Amino acid sequence: MIIHKRLLLILSFLIVTTLNFSCKKQEDLPSEKIKAKKMVLVYMEANNDLRYEALTSINRMEKGAKDIDGVLLVYIKTSSVRSYLLKIKYDPDENRIVSDTVKTYQSTATSDPEFLKDVVNDAQNEYPAETYGLILWSHATSWAPPANAMIKTKSFGRDNGQEMDIIDLKNALPNNLEFLIFDACSMGGVEVLYEFKDKAKYIIASPAETIAESFPYQNITPYLFKGSDQLKDIAQAYYDYYNSYTDDRQSATVALINTSELTQLAFEMKSVMLKTKVYGDRFKSENVQRLDFTAGFPVANYDFGDFLNHNWQPDQLKDIYAQLNKVILYKANTSNFLGKPIKAFSGITCYIPDLNDRNLTYYKRLQWYTASGFSIPFEK
Repeated sequence: MIIHKRLLLILSFLIVTTLNFSCKKQEDLPSEKIKAKKMVLVYMEANNDLRYEALTSINRMEKGAKDIDGVLLVYIKTSSVRSYLLKIKYDPDENRIVSDTVKTYQSTATSDPEFLKDVVNDAQNEYPAETYGLILWSHATSWAPPANAMIKTKSFGRDNGQEMDIIDLKNALPNNLEFLIFDACSMGGVEVLYEFKDKAKYIIASPAETIAESFPYQNITPYLFKGSDQLKDIAQAYYDYYNSYTDDRQSATVALINTSELTQLAFEMKSVMLKTKVYGDRFKSENVQRLDFTAGFPVANYDFGDFLNHNWQPDQLKDIYAQLNKVILYKANTSNFLGKPIKAFSGITCYIPDLNDRNLTYYKRLQWYTASGFSIPFEK
């Protein structure tokens, strides 16, 4: 996520909010596990500069949780001392948090993928359901590789400077999700989506950065518990919320992805590559629409459709565009992002590697690299 200074909340308000977690103990909760229709877990890594926005998001979830048909849980960490698993309760007052504490974790590392796995297991074991959804809420930088001398960031989350590798994050998640929502920057890249295609039937993500204000949970929470055919309402509500602003907060990109169609997209991409590319060929990146708008972002995110248009002729792209329309069930973007124009938007982004690219070694580890034929110009 990116933080806009006008989005920062009044500190005194948030201190009060922090102190209003429900102190209801785990043993006070019903012991009988009744299978819910749906359980949604929001995993919030907020032991960083987003802690106040995280608390506000919880308040907005409570406001939107009236008459939901299922269970909404939030794992929240805002300090290095302890963290909590909360069961969200309806409360229209955005000045307090009234949700019940299901479990308290002591001095945990939220950016440890094994810990994330434990939290997801705790949530699903404590509140079994017919279907599950997961929202990953924190900072993110697409598929950016592990920290080294040149790159100081990884892909998801931030806890005391420690972050999670995208492949480790994928391996930590179960395979039983109906949907996965990335409330985090730049996770709508084809490399990220392809990595998570076997984890959830549908993914909602932003190809560009996300404003620190987050998804409008007061509006989308009811939609989290509807059928999969209404997931586009979540993406639309996100777009509508930010598009209604008249200042630089009018900045949003979003897409709903049908993950079952991503394998065929890779097949169509590889078919184009096999017909047109050989070892040593270079991809064109000049004038391709960039969808990373933060200075110093660790990897460039190019609009996928604009990348195709700059590197191939229209008659070579008919099949891949037909498949892209099956992959993307909904897409929307504001005309500008932080004041910079968005002239091309296909719904997802991609990286454009180069033979001498410092990121190429890590990029080769991503499933998209081989499956899509992106490997052809780089492998003898």
